[in-house]
Amino acid sequence: MKSKITAIVFSTIASFVLFAAPYASAASEATGYTISPVETEITVNKGTSQSVELSVQNPANTTVSVKAVINDFVASNDESGNPRLILNSNSQLPANNFLSLVSPIPNITLGPLQKVYFPVNITVPINANSGGYYGAVRFEPTSINQTGNVGLTASVGSIFLITVPGNLIEKLSLTQLSAADSKGNPSSFLTSGGVSILTRLDNTGNIQLQPFGNIVVKNMFGHIVGSYQFNNAVPRANILPASIRKFVNPLTGHSFFGRYTVIETVAYQQGTGNYITTSATFYYFPVWFLILVVAIVALLAVGIYWLGYRRRAAAAPKRK
Repeated sequence: MKSKITAIVFSTIASFVLFAAPYASAASEATGYTISPVETEITVNKGTSQSVELSVQNPANTTVSVKAVINDFVASNDESGNPRLILNSNSQLPANNFLSLVSPIPNITLGPLQKVYFPVNITVPINANSGGYYGAVRFEPTSINQTGNVGLTASVGSIFLITVPGNLIEKLSLTQLSAADSKGNPSSFLTSGGVSILTRLDNTGNIQLQPFGNIVVKNMFGHIVGSYQFNNAVPRANILPASIRKFVNPLTGHSFFGRYTVIETVAYQQGTGNYITTSATFYYFPVWFLILVVAIVALLAVGIYWLGYRRRAAAAPKRK
């Protein structure tokens, strides 16, 4: 149970680094190790090698020995965009195997407060698959015995996104566009709370994509009531190959009432001008309005019944 929890913790940290914002270094609270850079995104041609310099620092006043652990990662299954590290050595690795590209890294001894620079040598075979290779180089004390999943209690890592040129397939499809409630649940009929636009995109290519675009919302009269940028964070969020990622964009600055049409245009940052345009419709009627409508309908029904009753009573023959 502990190994699963620590694996989830590392995946959360990795996703923050990879899909949210870049940082110069990362540190483990348990050991204090600091590694830099946190993220490396490079292109390495087939049949060539490239060296990336990393540094690891020990801020403690004791000497420690650390070892490098290399892992592949894939997209998590919850469509959040968080990467899922493959920590179990018995698990099936991706066809584009990051682990196979990295040369062994010797153990490193860190003296008190010492920072050590070392190379991560990446070699791409001439017959390697084109596309993206994704992994992490982590560090932990050499005293930890790794079996199965590795705990993060004493490890810290650096994320790698490697592109191998060749037959790069950049293909994105939109699987869902809809309104969503304040909890992010899709719905085409809303009665309270905030409104968001839920977009689910499927990367069916072999390289990570950073989509961007625009969301336009029109009311029942065709007037634009809102225009919003899609995936405009810096850097933009990635969608890994063979995965679906869910985006939820809150709609702000407008009080909704009635029927609305959402028009969304999404393009690929690394693409060649390909874009997707689609639309969806949703309705927003507050609870008070629905109660009012029900009350009016009820009054009309009572009124119609009463008028009918009066007419029937007036038409009925009077008894002598």
